[in-house]
Amino acid sequence: MNVESRIRQAKPAYLRANSDQAAEAVWDKLQQRETALVQKRSRISRVSIAVAAAAAVIICLIGSGFVSPIMASALKQLPLIGGLFGQAGDAGLQTVAEQGMIQNVNTSVTHNGVTFTISDMMYDGTRISMVLTRETSDGNNPPLKKWVDKSTDTYIAALKKGETPSDVIEVRANGEKLAVSRHLASDIMHHNSSILTIQPDVGVTGSSSFDLPEQFEFEVKIQDATINQEFKLGFPVTKTTNQYIVLASEKAKSHGDYDMSISKLEMTEATMQMEVRLDFKAGQEMEAIGDHLGYDVLNERGELATLLGGSSAEGTDEKSYVNVLLFEPFKELPKTLFVKPYVQENKEKVYIKELEFTLSVQ
Repeated sequence: MNVESRIRQAKPAYLRANSDQAAEAVWDKLQQRETALVQKRSRISRVSIAVAAAAAVIICLIGSGFVSPIMASALKQLPLIGGLFGQAGDAGLQTVAEQGMIQNVNTSVTHNGVTFTISDMMYDGTRISMVLTRETSDGNNPPLKKWVDKSTDTYIAALKKGETPSDVIEVRANGEKLAVSRHLASDIMHHNSSILTIQPDVGVTGSSSFDLPEQFEFEVKIQDATINQEFKLGFPVTKTTNQYIVLASEKAKSHGDYDMSISKLEMTEATMQMEVRLDFKAGQEMEAIGDHLGYDVLNERGELATLLGGSSAEGTDEKSYVNVLLFEPFKELPKTLFVKPYVQENKEKVYIKELEFTLSVQ
């Protein structure tokens, strides 16, 4: 069986998640609405976050729905604000927390006995991550999953009626709404708090990086269907990391009916993000191939970068496709990076030698 056939029959493990499959039907409806607005089709195809996986149409939160009274009492004694990056974040967020590269915004809004708080934040140019907490005046503080599920169900119900619902979470920078994907990762220790991560929607923006200044005014709008209330939290944001390295492949490599190039590979203290461009001689196979490719990134020591998530979307023209992969950064800045594309068959990776890249860092 040749590689092209394998591509059509196999998907990487992070593309086969049940939550992704369950979301497809609704996501297609969302895309029809977005296409009418922006004349572009963007399709988030895979998302996984360390500690708790997140993959859904708007937000899908996997976490604990039950905390015993004894545990709840104990949790109240634990420090929460400012601690979730270090406790539940991926390796990059833990690193910036340890090095003090986070911004303490500590802003809250209360309506009808419900308070949303954004405490710590990290912005490095490729993603915005923040600690989001929802508290109730009765002290019960139910899991975030409950309000996410209800708000998402309300969104979908409105969509089915042909209405234009409000986004569960919407963000703006300097007053302009951002086209983004949103992911929530919950920590079982603090079940009513989460790390909310915002990234550009490459299918709409054409870029996997934010086109924002190092300082800007940020607003987060949250639609809470459990009490039918909108919350707005605004505050200034400053880029908190120092390192910013951008690499790219010198030329494209060919395989079958398409060429592959690494448009950019960005590295900060918090994030390693790779944008891969596929250019096709004929456009009909773009999605079939683009959504089935996986990528391993290794350093000169043979250490494999940990994948956090990714997305796929059509490129800026009719015959291109873009894969965006988010990885945890290596503990030490590598000298060389090796990118190895593959397809997965029966839990085994089949690497495509013709498409392997070597990128010099130092």
